Amino acid sequence: MKNKKSFIMYADFKHTINKLPNEDAGLLFKHILSYVNGEDPKTDNILVEVAFEPIKQQLKRDLDKWDEIKQKRSDAGKASAESKRKAKQQSSTKSTSVESVQQDSTNPTVSVNDNVTVNVTDNVNVINNRKEEFKNSLFPFKDKYSSDLLNEFFTYWTEKSPKGKKMRFEMSKSQPFDPERRLVNWKKNQDKGWGGDGKPQSNAERLLEIGNSIQQKIIGNGQ
Repeated sequence: MKNKKSFIMYADFKHTINKLPNEDAGLLFKHILSYVNGEDPKTDNILVEVAFEPIKQQLKRDLDKWDEIKQKRSDAGKASAESKRKAKQQSSTKSTSVESVQQDSTNPTVSVNDNVTVNVTDNVNVINNRKEEFKNSLFPFKDKYSSDLLNEFFTYWTEKSPKGKKMRFEMSKSQPFDPERRLVNWKKNQDKGWGGDGKPQSNAERLLEIGNSIQQKIIGNGQ
């Protein structure tokens, strides 16, 4: 029972001790104190030895119980410390992850910018390809209509939507778009002094269309 600062003296020890002479009872008490302090007491007094044996067994049971409790407390303390260590480690990992995300989000070379650039470029290329296809669809009529008319027709119907994803001919209610029929109507409207789209045309609008036509020719020749 070394290193143990206290022990239980049971009330029913009284029945055994009272049967001893006072001198032997004193020796027994000293014997008990010697034992609970980790010593290995010896005695030649048969009365003390007999009276001490049941007390000794009870003290041993108490000591075993105390060791068990102490071990459980030790294990619980270690488990608590380990749990706190893991919680602190997880908290530190989460903090590092958040900082990493924040750093990535402010990184000027972050890949999302590259993706946006690529996507925008692809969209521009796609709509330019569709515009070129529409231009090619007008080639069969270059001998039937003047270059000015075809350029005006092309400029009008390839005007992009506000979001820049579609052109006017792609948003027409009549689909698929029939350039041959549309050109016939365009020519009729021009002959009436209207715009090719069938709306009355002011002089200013007419001059603007002529300017656009000349610009288209210049661009076409440059290509």
